[in-house]
Amino acid sequence: MIFMMPNSVIEVIKSRRAIRSFEDKPVPDSAVETMLEAATYAPSAINIQPWKFTIVTKKEEIKHISDIAKPLLLQTLPDIADEGLIRFRSALANPQYNVFYNAPLVVFISGAKSTYAINDCSMAAQNMMLAAYTLGIGSCWIGTANLAINTPKVKADLGVPEDHEVFAAVIFGYPKGGFPKAPEKRPPQILKRID
Repeated sequence: MIFMMPNSVIEVIKSRRAIRSFEDKPVPDSAVETMLEAATYAPSAINIQPWKFTIVTKKEEIKHISDIAKPLLLQTLPDIADEGLIRFRSALANPQYNVFYNAPLVVFISGAKSTYAINDCSMAAQNMMLAAYTLGIGSCWIGTANLAINTPKVKADLGVPEDHEVFAAVIFGYPKGGFPKAPEKRPPQILKRID
């Protein structure tokens, strides 16, 4: 008989949710340090550890980057009568809408442009999000910011060198109303198994 202990890592992975509504409460520096440390334990190709972090808590700067992102996104959306796209276009046109959901903390993860940096920085972002959840802090990867965060002006504002690319924008904060239950997930779709 094999006895398996409950695995808290698996439970964190299965119960973490994307959070887009936050309390008006800052994330403490000690929590940010813990999340950043977790990020640095991500695997990376030949242990290069390419990640660099820009931490933004200034609400005006977060809104400014959101305001740059919205028109860029609107230009890229296909002009089709899809209900979801119509709602998204309407949100992007609303001056009050913030692509960062008014989160109290946004962390931008960048690295020198290379073949593997996007993978390495993505794993660092995932580690941060999992660590945040264990601290009672919600998170969400904001892919809609990608067009704006790699423009020369925004990169300069974020302190990102020209030869680097921002690979992830992740928001953090204490979830308003707590953490919702994770939805059911489909089983893995295995294309082929070669034994």
